[in-house]
Amino acid sequence: MRRFQVVVSTTVNVDGHVLAVSDNMFVHNNSKHGRRARRLDPSEATPCIKAISPSEGWTTGGATVIIIGDNFFDGLQVVFGTMLVWSELITPHAIRVQTPPRHIPGVVEVTLSYKSKQFCKGAPGRFVYTALNEPTIDYGFQRLQKVIPRHPGDPERLPKEVLLKRAADLVEALYGMPHNNQEIILKRAADIAEALYSVPRNHNQIPTLANTPAHTGMMGVNSFSSQLAVNVSETSQANDQVYCYRKASLVEKEIGKA
Repeated sequence: MRRFQVVVSTTVNVDGHVLAVSDNMFVHNNSKHGRRARRLDPSEATPCIKAISPSEGWTTGGATVIIIGDNFFDGLQVVFGTMLVWSELITPHAIRVQTPPRHIPGVVEVTLSYKSKQFCKGAPGRFVYTALNEPTIDYGFQRLQKVIPRHPGDPERLPKEVLLKRAADLVEALYGMPHNNQEIILKRAADIAEALYSVPRNHNQIPTLANTPAHTGMMGVNSFSSQLAVNVSETSQANDQVYCYRKASLVEKEIGKA
């Protein structure tokens, strides 16, 4: 503890005439006062984005997206392009957000913001907006709904995993048939490829596996049992086979990628 007085004088030295003298004042030497605050390394606490899941969605917005990263805290906001969106902190490494709508498809940068200060400007996340009328993979799944066999009790929209499994089962069953049925097998595979990759058609124009008189053979798929009934006519032409082989290869490649 220190003690001192304040003196008012007409000279620098207090030996001369003194105008006023204060009472004794005491100063406590408290260790928590007078020290500089410890500064953290900015890189330790700076929020950053590592991944976005899912990283794409429709331009209509409203999809739930999880932002994955480090050093997230309550009050941190997410910015899609220039649009600030509502966010919910799950953990210091995950934030849940709803994607805002966007009038055109394309890629937008995803950054973080807190009290007008932006983070991740140097390494932002990226979210891809897709329009509903584009022939994307998701649109292909919608068209695949029309040609995949249905089972009793199926919902109106089958999950993508179920669609891929049934498409794989169908192709495996078709390719496992005797050699003399190869023509109709390849034509059915061509129908699947057309449904996925050709120019978008109206709902009434998309053929189904159960009733498509587009070729000389007729195949019926019994989706309620493991049996596959096929009635094949004996007529075939070489040029149809070449065309069908090319279409079937597309199906194999795309199912393998999925």
